[in-house]
Formats: sequence, structure tokens, C-alpha cells
Amino acid sequence: MIEKWILGICAILFLVTFSPAYAQHHSGSLAPPVDFDGLKVALSTILTPVDYSSSETKNPNLSIRFFDSDTNTNIKSVTYRVQIFHEDNLVANEYFFDDDGKLDLEIKPKTDCQEKELWKCTKYYGEKHAIAGAYYARGESIPVIQGPVFDKSGQYNVKVSIVGATNPKTMTVKDILFDTFVSIPQQEIFQIKTANAQEFPIKIKSYDSEISNFNFDETTPKISYELQLSDKHVQHHDDHTKQLIIMQKDFLSFKQGYDIEVFVEGVKLQNELIEFDSSAPTENIIKFSIPKEELVTVENKHSSDHPLKVEIVSGDAINLHNMDFNFENDFSASVSWDSKLEAGKKIPFTFSFFDENRNPAENILFAYSIIDSSGKEMWSNIGDSQEHLGILAQHGVIQESILIPTNDKYQLKLILTGQNSQNFAEFFTSKYDFEITQSPQEEEFTTQVPSWIKNNAGWWSEGIVGDQEFVQSIQFLIKEKILSVTVTESAPTETKDIPIWVKNNAGWWSEGLISERDFVKGIEFLISQGIVRVN
Repeated sequence: MIEKWILGICAILFLVTFSPAYAQHHSGSLAPPVDFDGLKVALSTILTPVDYSSSETKNPNLSIRFFDSDTNTNIKSVTYRVQIFHEDNLVANEYFFDDDGKLDLEIKPKTDCQEKELWKCTKYYGEKHAIAGAYYARGESIPVIQGPVFDKSGQYNVKVSIVGATNPKTMTVKDILFDTFVSIPQQEIFQIKTANAQEFPIKIKSYDSEISNFNFDETTPKISYELQLSDKHVQHHDDHTKQLIIMQKDFLSFKQGYDIEVFVEGVKLQNELIEFDSSAPTENIIKFSIPKEELVTVENKHSSDHPLKVEIVSGDAINLHNMDFNFENDFSASVSWDSKLEAGKKIPFTFSFFDENRNPAENILFAYSIIDSSGKEMWSNIGDSQEHLGILAQHGVIQESILIPTNDKYQLKLILTGQNSQNFAEFFTSKYDFEITQSPQEEEFTTQVPSWIKNNAGWWSEGIVGDQEFVQSIQFLIKEKILSVTVTESAPTETKDIPIWVKNNAGWWSEGLISERDFVKGIEFLISQGIVRVN
């Protein structure tokens, strides 16, 4: 638990109180509060590592927390009955006890259970509490569940009954029941071969869905596949569906510092739905969520069993803004963000930490706050661990999405709070002033395309103007230098079909829904594929 002296950080950082969202997330869920002797109590379940799949070599940890939802403080001395179901099959059923209200369980998934009733294959390890009569953590040792638990992809229902609290002898008058869920993604591996005969594995993790028709186009470069959502997704994940594309760092077709664009059925996802995670030492991960609105749109156009066409495209190099921080313990940090991103939405900031030798600082703990031009702290994060203060950057790199409300001047206050799960006796602080403005490149770019072209683009998207007529008009505009593009050579291609997303972009640009830069990227794509020829 965090010592009282550590709470002195409150004098440094402005603490923002958030109302918890009682909903399901893929790595766990938060059950809504109920009344317990005059208290509003809630329960959360979290599985780590996040996005764990059954093919992982490291055993996952299931954390169950019972707490006062008004004060966000744990209820002490809790006896839990934990039941875990996969679909309708009970796979685990046991009692556990924990002093501080946060129960950690190591799960050792084991396959090939031959029993009709799967729970009969599950075993439990650890010490039993002398009074509570339940498995409990002692020292560094935590209870272990070994069996057909999280050994398959899909939905798991974690039912938790609180049978005692505040004292090992104190039993609740009536069990307090909580229903939570954990989803295990399905991981599929696709081998691709580049033009120079290099082979790379591409891992795709998806929730309650199946992947088919995987393809890699090195000339774009682009990864595409079809995604078939299961009925379980509709039942349990009706807000969004999440995808993870995992690739080696030396797979240079998709690398840090370049735009990543994702299209679902030709519809481009917003930037805030896409994350490029480079924090792991050997892998890069593209994470994106397909929101409910897009799923509903597809269902309205097609039958419910229609697969989603997903395209992940590597774009232009990103012009990064960068802030450098130095600390009194000789550590340093760099914080960067995409200069073309503007205020009003969450902006991904990448935090990189280095030790005194300029090597990545492993397992660093940090906190930060952002102060606006009036001196008000409008955003902060000190982490959510009950054991230590700070956000954990395991490999020295982590990304934080921060809501910047308006274009303005700001100050980022960055604080090193500890390392290797231990807080420093003294925290180290560094500050940097920065500004969020509209990108000068974007301002200049908006003058390149005459507004009357919008009519032609809108007519083409509606089918009033044919593909050939539109292509000829674009070629004329480029030849006359009315339309400026950065691609000057056409790559050979076997197909002359124009992707639907390019036509959608043209229609959205004509209606003012996307920027001119996004519209011209579609034209540049047509040039790169040889569909539009440029001399």
C-alpha cells in the first residue's frame, strides 16, 4: 500500500476525480455498486497482461478488487467465492481471502481436460487462512488456479460472491453477488514474404471474431483481411470491437514515425481510435477499435453475417513535436506527439525515459500534469496502483492519450516517482512549455485545391460522374498544376479498380467532413497504383 508521505504528491499534482464507468472492457470489467451496511461497494476484475491470449508463455494474473465506490478505498479482510465460467461451463469454484481487499490470483491455463464437467480438472495451490478457511496470499506467494481457465479464446464470466468482510470471522448477512466478464482474444499468425525474400510473422489478436483472406501488399504497403464477428460479440461487446496487429520491429513496412491509417469497409477510422505501440523491446503493435457506429452502418448495408473488410495502410512520415526533460538524478525523458494533430480530441503523447547512460530506463514510475495558460491544471495522471505511486513504463516507453481542449499554450510537468515497483524517497520534477496549434503545413495545404473541385468529387462519389471521367479530370488538374500531389511515379499494378474508400473520401471531402489532405492522399494512392497516370 502507498505510504502516507507519498500522498505529498497531491501538493504537486492536481488530482482529477473521475466517476467510474461500470461497464465491460476486454481485459476485465467493473460491476455496478450495491449497498453494504450503508456503503456503496463495487467490484472490479482485471486480467494482466492486458490482451492476454492462450498462446502466451507467461501465466496471467486475475486481480479482484472489492472497494467503496464513493471513496475508492478497499474494503479490508474480504472472503471471496470465485466462480469462473467459459460459455456455460463452470471451470473454477473456490474460496479465497485477502487482507487488503485486493485479491491476486495466478492462473495456470491447462488444456486437454477429459472430464465432462471441466471444474473437476481444476486444482488450487497456496496456503489456507486459519480463520477464514480460504486460500490467501502470504508474503510474495499468491494463490494459484491451474486448469481449463483462460486456456481458450472467448468470453469468461467471473462471478464473485462476497461472503465476509472487515474481519475473517465476520460473515455477511447475505452474500453480495457481482457479475463480471473477461475476454480472451484469438491469436492467429500469418507468414508474409517481402520482395527481398525476408519472411515475417504477423500476429493478429481479435475478440469474438475470425480472420480470413489475409493479404499483404508491399507496394502500398497495406495489410488487409476480412473480419467475421460472432454472435457473442453482439451480446457482450456491442460498443466496439478491438484488433491488435503485432509485428517485429525489423519489419520496416510499418514502423514508428509514420502515419497508420485504418479503413473498415472503406470508412477511415478517426486517429484517436488508432494507437501505434512501440514500448515492447522486440515488437511493434498497431491497436485500433472499430466503434459501434461503424458496425451498425455495415449491418444496415449488409446482412449481419457479412464480414468486415479491414485495411491497415502505412502512410507518410510524421512530423513530430518533441520536448526534452532532464532530472536531478541524471535521468532524462523525451515526450513527442504528431504535429498535425489538433486540439479538441485526445492526442497520443509518447513518453520515453533514459537512464544516466542514455539507455532506456526499465520499469520507471512517473506521474505528470498539464497546466493551461491560466495556470490551471487541466489534466493529470499519477497511476492507479495500490502498491506504489506512478504510471509504469516497463521498457522505458509508454503512450498516453491526453485530451487537449483548445489550441493554446500549456506546460507539461513530468515527475519521476520511482523504479522497479519502489517509490523514490524523493521525487524528481522537470517542466516544459509547449503549444498546440493548427499545423502550418495543414494551413498551407488548404490553399492547394480549388473549391470547385469539390462538386466534381461529390458527383463522382454519388455515381453521377463515372470513374474514367473522374480520373481524366484529376490527370488534367495535375498536368495544369492546379492540383498538387507528392507522388510523381506510378507503380505497376494488375488491377485498375478504385477502392471504395477513395470514393468515400471524395464524398466526405465534398461535404466538409474530412480535410483536403485526406482527400489528396486518396488521389496519391491512385497514382501509386497506376490508376491515375502522371507524366
